[in-house]
Amino acid sequence: MTEHRSGAGWWRDSVFYRVDVRSFADADGDGVGDLDGVLSRLGYLELLGVDAIVLSGVGGLDYEPESLEALLSEAHHAGIRLMVAMDLDPARDDPREVLGAWLDLGVDGFHLDPREGASEPVRAVVDRYPERVVIGSGPGWQLGFNLDLAVAGFDAEAVQDAITRVLFAGDPRPAWAMATRETARDEAALTPVRAMALVQLGLPGAVCLRHGEELGLPGTQRMPMPWEGEKPPFGFSAAEGEWPSISAEWAPFTVESQLEDPHSTLSLYRRALELRNEHPAFRGDEVEWFGAPDGCLAFRRAGSELTCALNTTSEPVPVPPGEVLLSSRPLIGGQLPEGSAVWLC
Repeated sequence: MTEHRSGAGWWRDSVFYRVDVRSFADADGDGVGDLDGVLSRLGYLELLGVDAIVLSGVGGLDYEPESLEALLSEAHHAGIRLMVAMDLDPARDDPREVLGAWLDLGVDGFHLDPREGASEPVRAVVDRYPERVVIGSGPGWQLGFNLDLAVAGFDAEAVQDAITRVLFAGDPRPAWAMATRETARDEAALTPVRAMALVQLGLPGAVCLRHGEELGLPGTQRMPMPWEGEKPPFGFSAAEGEWPSISAEWAPFTVESQLEDPHSTLSLYRRALELRNEHPAFRGDEVEWFGAPDGCLAFRRAGSELTCALNTTSEPVPVPPGEVLLSSRPLIGGQLPEGSAVWLC
């Protein structure tokens, strides 16, 4: 069994992996992802090192109850929590009925997109179940979903302002997320993506990833996950036919092609999640800022030795003191390359 965080505060620094079920893995060959498909790829999620899976789109999915029960059982056995994403309107939906049914099944919480004023009645239901958590926007939740880093773009000053603003708010604890990226992927486009991954994963609070983000994938929110092979649908489904939503150019982005490549985006995420989960430097609920060249930033997790430095300029810059734990690109002559980030201890 994988060792993951446990106890009443397990969610505080957890990595939540949102799965759009219809686009993740198709187990029955009908061309649409399903819960059995998620179950079939559970080993990958355990290998990736996520703490919780957030199922999206389950409400409109036709599935057998046994499939959810099996997924819950196997995920928990692997040390992974299982949550559900949903839209909740307290004016039409009774939280006790809607959420209680899921909680009685054994799910570990929700990522809600509720209407204003929902936090109090929802928390009244969820708090009756030990160790359950709600991710939401606005006050009143255990975790506050935010896209402030994504809005800031790849600009050191804007990124620092966003981090300071979110941490200064204090409550709820942040759940950092990045926006879906639409542009075609090449090495130049992946450079800031990889750098911002280290900034995101180096901060106090939880992290929300969307499936495929760890592969550096382009596309829309519900892109089919490319698993293996050289042509569409890249192991997503055994269904015959054309796959216009899956580009043939995605072959270098499959899990299979990146898994054993130590320089791939997937390998960077795997190592980052491993360090975040196991290294003692990843503690402390505040950040301390250091002086940095223009176009750069550097912060330390208060109470620890972890330092994260980001270079958004077009030139290499000196690296802060410390032993390198992980960098988004190899250092050049002891300097941090342009468009890169590094963790030091």
